[in-house]
Amino acid sequence: MIETSQLQTLVAVARAKSFSKAAEDLNVTQSAISQSIKNLENKIEVKLFKRSGKKVVLTPEGEKLFSLASSFLGNLGDTLEEIQNDKESMSGKVRIGTLTGVGKSWLAHEMLEYAKKWDDLTVQITLGFQEDLVRAFESYQLDFLILPEESLPSVGEKTLLSEEMSTVVYPKDCDFDIDPENITLEDISTLPTILFEQEDHLLQKWCKDIFGKFPKKFNVRYIINSHGNMLQAVQQGMGLAVVPKHVLNRSFFKDKLNTLGEKFEVSNGKFYIVYHKGSEELLRIQSTLAMLTNSENPLN
Repeated sequence: MIETSQLQTLVAVARAKSFSKAAEDLNVTQSAISQSIKNLENKIEVKLFKRSGKKVVLTPEGEKLFSLASSFLGNLGDTLEEIQNDKESMSGKVRIGTLTGVGKSWLAHEMLEYAKKWDDLTVQITLGFQEDLVRAFESYQLDFLILPEESLPSVGEKTLLSEEMSTVVYPKDCDFDIDPENITLEDISTLPTILFEQEDHLLQKWCKDIFGKFPKKFNVRYIINSHGNMLQAVQQGMGLAVVPKHVLNRSFFKDKLNTLGEKFEVSNGKFYIVYHKGSEELLRIQSTLAMLTNSENPLN
């Protein structure tokens, strides 16, 4: 494999037309220059320079390699300079992955406002399933992950974001027989209910936390894997539902629904921000991490 230092030596000799002058330019000995060129010629098995009076000039093969080396070293220098500038400036790309619900209710809006502040910064948000997000993070396709504690990858630095709470919502402006002060597990089993998918884990967890168990059967009226559409169905009188509190608080239907109150809110677990070790040295990563962790009650 040709080494970058050998290409640098080739370019220096070709431009100086002298081994001794190239040695001065690179601040090395002339013997080091001669040995580097010799090793390069042996590696590719062609002569790269020939004598022309007191000067050394490129052979036709040397001209080809010189052209490639000049372009490569120029691009390498530009890239390294760009990386150094990125370290100290709000430029480049920030890539964040999280679950769809958290992304739609909070992160997408938050990052849109953030991106508008920085003309040279590109913000990329990926919403999806936790397994896909973890794989993307572990292969360095994401700079940040925002996931529940139980879903975090084994690599990366983590910092607490917030605790997600869930709450029961039910229709406000229609006849719905519910007593918030005296609701029972039997009420939950008989009242019209809206589910997030057939196995609604938030509803099941809520029942377990409040009543110690959940009903064997629900009076299911509507099933959809979108908390926003669940809230719309509740508002139209289809039934009650359990949704993340942050989704409700940022919903158009917030003031059109009733809840059972704080007494009946339960924790869905803590969410963490995960980022790659050492990446916080980059200004764009520092700034984004600070913005996310300083957000006021993002999951409440």
